[in-house]
Amino acid sequence: MRTRLSIHRVLLAAAVVATVGCRPSEGETESSSATTGESTTSTSSDSATSTGTGAETESSAATSETGTNKDMADEGSLCSLILQDCPAGQKCVAYNMDGGILPDGVKCVDEYPTPDGVGEPCMTLGNFGSGEDTCVKGSMCFDLDNDGEGSCVAHCSGTSENPMCPKPEETCVTFFDPPVPLCFASCDPLLQDCPEGEGCYMDAPNIGSEGFVCMPTVLAPNENGDYGDLCYNQAGCAPGFSCIWPENVPNCKYEYCCSPWCDLEVDPEVCAKLDPTMECVPWYAEGEAQPGLENLGICGIPL
Repeated sequence: MRTRLSIHRVLLAAAVVATVGCRPSEGETESSSATTGESTTSTSSDSATSTGTGAETESSAATSETGTNKDMADEGSLCSLILQDCPAGQKCVAYNMDGGILPDGVKCVDEYPTPDGVGEPCMTLGNFGSGEDTCVKGSMCFDLDNDGEGSCVAHCSGTSENPMCPKPEETCVTFFDPPVPLCFASCDPLLQDCPEGEGCYMDAPNIGSEGFVCMPTVLAPNENGDYGDLCYNQAGCAPGFSCIWPENVPNCKYEYCCSPWCDLEVDPEVCAKLDPTMECVPWYAEGEAQPGLENLGICGIPL
C-alpha cells in the first residue's frame, strides 16, 4: 500500500526510491527492488534515515573472500564502514553477496594502489555491487546507474549512535538495506546550489523529508528528467525537479513522474501555468519546516 503524508490538510504522495533505502512515515514505509519493481512494507526500524545510523562493530575483519548478510550496523558484521577496521592495506566496503547491484553486506578488500580522493571521479571494478573500486579507504564509488563510473563519496564517521560528517555543511545519509552511511553536501532545492552533474534532492524519499543533499543525477533511459518524464528514484529527475507519484502529475504515463519545486511566496502560480489542476503544495507541515526552507513547495495535484 502506498504511504501518504498529510501536509496542510493536503495529501501529496511521495516516490519510493528503487535504489536507496526509504525514510519511514508514522511506523511504516515501502522499499522497492531496483530489478523487479516489487515493493515490501517494513517497520520504521528497518528503513534508512536521513540522520544516518552508521555501521559500527567491534569485531575484527576475517578475509576478503567472506562477507556477511547481517545488518551493517550490527555487532558481528565482518567489518565496519564507519570504523574501517580491516587489516592494514585493506578497506571495509559494502557489496552484494549474490553478485547483484545493490549492497547487502560488507567485506574487506585490498585498497586500490593509486586511489581517487573523496569528490573525485572514480571507477567500479566490476558492477556497483562488487564493492571494489578506485576510491580511497573510507569512501565508495557512488555509481547508482551502474555504468562503471561515479564519484567518491565518504562514509560517515563517529559511531552508530552518533554518525557524523567531517564538514558542518554535510549530512550523513543512509542508503540501501542494510544501511550504508554516506556524507553528502547539504543544499537548497529552490537554489539548486550543487556542483555540475548533481542536483539537490531529498535526503530521504518521503514528503516532508528533513533536508536536501547534493547527489549525482541518475536519469531513466531516454529521459531528460523534465516535467512529466519517467523517474525511478529521488535523484532521477533533472535538478529543480522531484520524483513523485503519477496521481499528482497530470497525464503522467509512468509509475513515477518528475515535477518541479516551487516557491510558495515568490511564484506560487508557476504550477498552474504548467497545468490548471496543479498547485504549489507546501513541502512541510506548518511549523515543521527546516530553517531557510519555509517557502518550499512541490507542483502537484492536491489529493
